[in-house]
Amino acid sequence: MKGSNADIADLLHSVATSITLSKGNFFEIRAYNNAADAIEHSTTEVRDLWQEGKLAEVPGLGKSIQAHLDEYFKTGGVKHFETLLSKHPKVIYELIKVPGIGPKTALELADLGVKSFDDLGKKLDNGDLVKKGFSEKIAEKIKSGFLEHSNRDNRMLLPYAQAQADKILEYLKKGPGVKNADPLGSLRRQVATIGDLDFAASSDEQEKVYEYFHKLPGVATVKDKQTVVLASGVHVDLLVGKPESYGALLQHFTGGKNHNIKLRTNALKKGLSLNEEGVRKINRKGERVELVPTKTEEDFYKLLGMDMPAPEMREDAGEIEAALEHKLPDLIELKDMKGDLHLHSNFPIEHPSHGPGIDSIADIVKKAQELGYEYVGISDHPPAHRTETKEGIIEWIEKRTKVIQEIKAKTKSTRVLNALEIDILTDGTLSVPDEALKTLDYCIAGIHSGHRSGSGDITKRILRALESPYVDIISHPSGRLINERESYEADWEKIFEYAGKNKKIMEINSFPNRLDLRDDLVRMALKYRVKFVIDTDAHQVSEMGNMRYGVSVARRGWATKKDVLNTWEWKEFAEWFEVT
Repeated sequence: MKGSNADIADLLHSVATSITLSKGNFFEIRAYNNAADAIEHSTTEVRDLWQEGKLAEVPGLGKSIQAHLDEYFKTGGVKHFETLLSKHPKVIYELIKVPGIGPKTALELADLGVKSFDDLGKKLDNGDLVKKGFSEKIAEKIKSGFLEHSNRDNRMLLPYAQAQADKILEYLKKGPGVKNADPLGSLRRQVATIGDLDFAASSDEQEKVYEYFHKLPGVATVKDKQTVVLASGVHVDLLVGKPESYGALLQHFTGGKNHNIKLRTNALKKGLSLNEEGVRKINRKGERVELVPTKTEEDFYKLLGMDMPAPEMREDAGEIEAALEHKLPDLIELKDMKGDLHLHSNFPIEHPSHGPGIDSIADIVKKAQELGYEYVGISDHPPAHRTETKEGIIEWIEKRTKVIQEIKAKTKSTRVLNALEIDILTDGTLSVPDEALKTLDYCIAGIHSGHRSGSGDITKRILRALESPYVDIISHPSGRLINERESYEADWEKIFEYAGKNKKIMEINSFPNRLDLRDDLVRMALKYRVKFVIDTDAHQVSEMGNMRYGVSVARRGWATKKDVLNTWEWKEFAEWFEVT
């Protein structure tokens, strides 16, 4: 729908592309791209913020861009943008959405006769571009990106869906006679991406609740009694159930398909029939007869002789068997988190290897204190190894360390740790010399380039990095960007086996489009006794609130408090990292 966050982000990226091709101001280009990224990852619709006069709350949205967006929402367009975009072929702005295609490559493809996204696919398949002189190597990379783009399903990122759901739940709970209201489906299971938003409500006044639901703020269309469409284009469904069977309804529309199939099979052995309307006994004729009350999900699972698996676990990954044997793990909770170890500040840097943070180290520490953290790690990207000398990198780290030590000395309630997030280079070596790494409290290393290398290369890179005595944590280990880039192919069992034996840590990154390590890989890593940290990878203090989503991934992966180092008390944590 025109005016959604995705639409605006695409528009701003297109403007940045036009300015790039016109050889415009670097800082203006960066401002548009940063604004686009901020809007794309915002958990609130920017149109709503505009209506409330709160555009300034979007980080990195300068006054000039705010004025342009004001014009956009008022008139449906921006004259300045239209002028900029008209300078280059329209197809360019479609092509830049394909991973691996930047502005200059998009222009080259347009000059070679590519007319559309579909036309690009045809010309890649028939070799027409290479015949006209286009690089065969680049064509192969673009073909991979084209396939990734084609396979995107445009589902909502979990944090965006959750933010919308929280508002809707707050509204539903105030409905006539509503006793309970809960999310359903993939949202309640905290899956990384969400389709429609589904909810359940418990009430004896069903029709009144549906009438109330249709008046939900932001509704653009009422499709039918149970479904509305928001102005953002998101479909919202509501099921209103009777209080005496609400537990059965909630369970039925929460569990994954295979989880529910196995439950029904087990229930039949106990003479019970399950569906969304409730649990009924089955008589000798096989007929569903007496309704068994299931006011809560606990009541429901107790009928089946089971403990209740957390919603995040209900994927038929062994949770039913564990529940029957009363051996479900005590999953980690958000309240267990005692620190965040992967945070980016705006500490001055002339040639950053990757994007720096927006806020100061002092502001980050202050936010950590507000969150009640016992410790916090400042893990900036170092200077780019290609543009800075070894001596220059060491000098920058020394300056930064001095500042952190000064802040550390002044901070009493929260311990401040000195760290970096460095690059694992294509040969597995590190982007920062050992002389500097050994001065840190800990080191996070991650792959930030060469993402499309083969499984063998990725495995060797990670293992070689882990061999360094100074590398403690692998950041966003599988490299995925949800709806943008698939995870690497790698020999994860080999990596996890090494990590488990050598006290190396895998990160569960809470950033909205990462949520990485994936939940299935968390379960695999646990078999090798790998330890984790859950971090936000925040580049501004507002993003430090994303910790809840990393915790959700850990829960889906069956992780407990003891598996995650930054739930540990300071003494135990400090002993692991050998810090004081």
